[in-house]
Amino acid sequence: MSSRENPSGICKDIPNLISSFVDTFVDYSFCGIFLPKDHSPENEIPQTRLEKPERLVAIGDLHGDLEKSREAFMIAGLIDSSDKWTGGSTVVVQVGDVLDRGGEELKILYFLEKLKREAERSGGKVVTMNGNHEIMNVEGDFRYVTKKGLEEFKAWLDWYCLGNKMKSLCRGLEKPDDPYQGIPMSFPRARADCFEGLRARIAALRPQGPIAKRFLSRNQTVAVVGDSVFVHGGLLAEHIEYGLEKINEEVTGWINGSRGGAKYAPGYCRGGNSVVWLRKFSDEMAHRCDCSALEHALSTIPGVKRMIMGHTIQDAGINGVCGNKAIRIDVGMSKGCSDGTPAVLEICKDSGLRIVTSNPNSLLAPDTRTGLGLLVPPEHVPQQVEVEA
Repeated sequence: MSSRENPSGICKDIPNLISSFVDTFVDYSFCGIFLPKDHSPENEIPQTRLEKPERLVAIGDLHGDLEKSREAFMIAGLIDSSDKWTGGSTVVVQVGDVLDRGGEELKILYFLEKLKREAERSGGKVVTMNGNHEIMNVEGDFRYVTKKGLEEFKAWLDWYCLGNKMKSLCRGLEKPDDPYQGIPMSFPRARADCFEGLRARIAALRPQGPIAKRFLSRNQTVAVVGDSVFVHGGLLAEHIEYGLEKINEEVTGWINGSRGGAKYAPGYCRGGNSVVWLRKFSDEMAHRCDCSALEHALSTIPGVKRMIMGHTIQDAGINGVCGNKAIRIDVGMSKGCSDGTPAVLEICKDSGLRIVTSNPNSLLAPDTRTGLGLLVPPEHVPQQVEVEA
């Protein structure tokens, strides 16, 4: 039977094909990236626990600096000069805070999304996480946004709205919602030249906003990979008792707009003792870290030896305290922070932990002879390992 005689044949897919084409057009027009096809189900809940891989790489806060983000992935051997995935079966965890302080936040989100899809094809995985700045932005707290960050979101939403106009011309597609619906035209405490950028940022990042839903809802807030637990700020025993899977499910639901349209994140993501704000284990002075609370928390997660976190800049570089049960990986690499030298943590099944950095002045572990060493720092003097970029 021909497609003319069978209206439920190939013609029924034309609207969806057009929609997909428009989305690809918008993505490429904005950032010059063709995203590989995404095979994951819509509204999928992020996987909380993963088996221990042969190689695990942890990357700290990126804060809107695409150049430093690329460098971090490159020194770890995860991408080539064309930004193509070369990490094979490596599992990567980026601990959040892609947003704020820089002007290329969206480009980093696209960059990470591309690598997620490429890694899956090679048997690898890129896990992205929510930091306190992701939570703040979904809540509409823009204290750390830059002018360039506002301009980037305005440019993206212009393309997005153009794509919606194109879709509205196609019969068979529902008329897209107005992303600006309900957002005021002006803001009493902001400069007039920021109004359009603020409106675009709210539209894109509020619960159920197109960027929030497409990218941030797929982040994990807590992740267990082998014998390491990852979190942006830190975990207390009360968080673990509440349920790690439950935390991921509820935060994803909130970002997707399925929690009654709540503006604010669940309580365990708000306040000084929350999973994305906690600093009990990340003070650069080791004696100020609450090792007792850390050990109590770790003891409640079977098989986990260490907690790996970002959030607090470590001026001396990636380091471990509390007998290396707390590993702190935020090196402030973004130019919007302390413009630190990119460094990443590597955990291999056979060789343990090491720090990979391009810093020519980095400190080498005492037993290092080849430029590669274990992460075994004294409590007050973190050690790093130098490799070629």
